[in-house]
Amino acid sequence: MAKTKIAQSSEGQVIDQVVEIIRFMGENKLAEIDLETSQLKLKLKKHGNVQAQTFQMPMNQSYMPAMPLLEQQAASRAQTAESAAAPKPVPADDKYHKILSPMAGTFYRAPSPTSEVFCKEGDTVKAGQTVCIVEAMKMMNEIKSDKAGKIVKIMIENGKPVDKGSALFQLGE
Repeated sequence: MAKTKIAQSSEGQVIDQVVEIIRFMGENKLAEIDLETSQLKLKLKKHGNVQAQTFQMPMNQSYMPAMPLLEQQAASRAQTAESAAAPKPVPADDKYHKILSPMAGTFYRAPSPTSEVFCKEGDTVKAGQTVCIVEAMKMMNEIKSDKAGKIVKIMIENGKPVDKGSALFQLGE
């Protein structure tokens, strides 16, 4: 597999790649990104008001993708375009409030595989309470309930991909 060769690029190409990473962060509403290769260490953090709270979990190096950064971005854009073209499932019952995913990523019900889930069907949650995590680009984003209520239905299976705007939970009174 190909590896990213940022250090062997000219200085202008490195700057262009950093600008592309910043643009990618903005398009995907990422608050922070850490990139480390054998030749480069880059950490970008957005200041200001951020909706989703993020924290980074230690990841085994073997899970890091080996394709070049620009190929990763192109693959991500293609996946986003495909998911935007696919029809979104509409739940049959619109009387419930829905907690929506603010970003595309992977849905997790617990902070780690061995931890207890944030909430279960039938649980009552408060506004601002963490209900799940959506992982996007190796960043774990806590998703909080925007309204108090009872979890009527969990719409996504643990570990499955979600699109921006996908319904994660249905809340009742």
